[in-house]
This record gives sequence, structure tokens and C-alpha cells, in this order.
Amino acid sequence: MEPILITAAGTPSPGPGACLPHDLAAGSLLAPPEDDRRLWRLTEGALRLDRLADAESAGSTFIQLLLPGDLVGLAALTGVPARYQARALVASRLQPLPLPESLAGWPLLADGLRQQQHRVEDLVRLRSGTAQERFKHLLLLLVPEASRREGDVSVWPLPTLKDMAAIIDTAPETVSRILGHLRRQHLLDDRQRQVASFSPTRLREVEWPAGMTRTDRNPKRRRAADAWVA
Repeated sequence: MEPILITAAGTPSPGPGACLPHDLAAGSLLAPPEDDRRLWRLTEGALRLDRLADAESAGSTFIQLLLPGDLVGLAALTGVPARYQARALVASRLQPLPLPESLAGWPLLADGLRQQQHRVEDLVRLRSGTAQERFKHLLLLLVPEASRREGDVSVWPLPTLKDMAAIIDTAPETVSRILGHLRRQHLLDDRQRQVASFSPTRLREVEWPAGMTRTDRNPKRRRAADAWVA
């Protein structure tokens, strides 16, 4: 993938030695300021990375999901201008990292390369297979890695319906129907907006019936699904 430069819009430059974390509310953007470049590590939450619109595309295009541990702003090591925009899918936190000098930057570049390889693998799974399998993989990615093998039901923040649909390359209505199926199977409770309760272990083991994403003709269920649309 192309190198990425992303820094926090409107964030004041830290003083020497300062490493204050930067919190982003769900839906907030990261953007490159005119006179600053920074390297960040995502420590909590999840970011959506989009290629900015250009002469060949009318709008921005989703290209990557950034998860805790990922580096953000690798282009700060190369001097390449930013052509991307990142937005917090859920409440997130980033830790600023000092820009290394000369060869001291190679460990970070190697870390960034490993990150890109992992995220490419995730993107393949988010864009191939059935919509149900793609959605399940997205939900499991949004659960902290240490909790993905837990059997207990916990509450997890979720992106908006439109964001989830864009990430797995499907229609918002399809995501609504998948959520409806999980509710009816008592595998997920999403009565609160952008929050869902589920067991990662049970979700991983669920088998999807054929044709479950056909249009739901039940008006009450359609209204409940429509409430997810942002």
C-alpha cells in the first residue's frame, strides 16, 4: 500500500518530550495540519481509512481498517504528502510517537510493514465470501484481541450502519438484515444505538442459513433496522 500521513486536526504541537494521548469521539476525523507531521499509534478503538476524492473518483473510498497497535502516519518517515483521511468508527485514542532520526526509524518502518501485511489479510476477509461472513469478521475485529476468545456476553461499541456496510462492501439494508437475524437467534442485543452485546465465541461459531439476507417483510423489524442508519 502507499505510505500514509495522518495527524490530528487542530491538535496543538506538544512541547519537547510531551507525549499526551489524543482522544477522538466516534465520527471525528484525523487530518493533516498545514505545518506539522506526526506519527501515532492507535491504542484504543478503531479508525476507518479512506482515500480522498481525486480526478478519478467522485468521493472518498474505504481502503483500510486500523485497529489498536497500528501505526498511523508512516509517511511522516518518508515525507510523502497525505492522500488519505481517517475517521474514528468508535471512541478511540492515539498515542503520539517521536519521529526517529536517520536509521533509528527502521524498526518503526518494519513495524509498519508487518501492520500493512496483517491489515491486507483482514481486508481480503472483509471483501470476500458471503456478506454474513464478512460482517462476522468485522464484528470480531472490533473486539479487543485479548477478548476474542471469551465466551461471556459483553457490551461492545459499533460503528454506524453505513460505515459497517461500506467496510464490508454491501448495502446498509443487508447489514440490517444480518443484525436482525442475530437478534432473532439471541446472539446479539443492539437495542442501544451503536452498542451491541454479544459473545465473541458464540458469534465465531454461528452458522448462517442460506438466503437470510433476503428482504425482511416484517414492518416492525424493518423499522428497528432503519434506526441504525446514520
